[in-house]
Amino acid sequence: MTLRAVIFDFDFTLVDSSRGFIDCHEYACRHLDLPAVSPEASMALMGTPLLEAFKLLFPAEHHPAADDYVKLWQMRADEVMTDLTEVFPDAPRTVAELRRQGLRLGIVSQKLRRRIEAVLERDGLAACFDVVIGGEDISEFKPHPEGLEKALASLGALPAEAMYVGDTVIDAQAAANAHVPFVAVLSGVTPAEAFLPFKPLAVLADIRGLPELCRSSC
Repeated sequence: MTLRAVIFDFDFTLVDSSRGFIDCHEYACRHLDLPAVSPEASMALMGTPLLEAFKLLFPAEHHPAADDYVKLWQMRADEVMTDLTEVFPDAPRTVAELRRQGLRLGIVSQKLRRRIEAVLERDGLAACFDVVIGGEDISEFKPHPEGLEKALASLGALPAEAMYVGDTVIDAQAAANAHVPFVAVLSGVTPAEAFLPFKPLAVLADIRGLPELCRSSC
């Protein structure tokens, strides 16, 4: 089928939000007197829902503090996440080229939509995307396909007429569950070999290679 739509993950696919994530983990740990989370540990759990991430980061004796941790993390994110998130330098040019190719564009992320939209508005990219699905728009997080299915419906595309672009195995699993072709990018912390079991359309260093890939798929 002809490619009609490209759907992106957000963090580490379109933007570098590492400073924000590290800051929020440090803040929550400090206020709950929990052991500090290393930057490497924070980054390794990118894309994992916060409650699940907390349980992976801390032993069971700390689990009663999980809800407070999530609340503190989100409160801190309201204060700093937008300012500490940087759009990848090549993202505006790449997105503009995909639009010139006549493709509809969307975002599906675990991140709250209002935070995504704040970054897009700040950097003049909001009008480039036809739909943004964030954490408050779904009842099941990735790898459940709900977010991708909602985006496809809004974009008027069948699964085979779209591709999902992401930087984590969770993104690859979500694409497989939604029967959407997947393109892996290595702009996050996941190595290329981790994506191979999902048979991606391509494994790219970053999103700069998308326009050429999409031209060959149209």
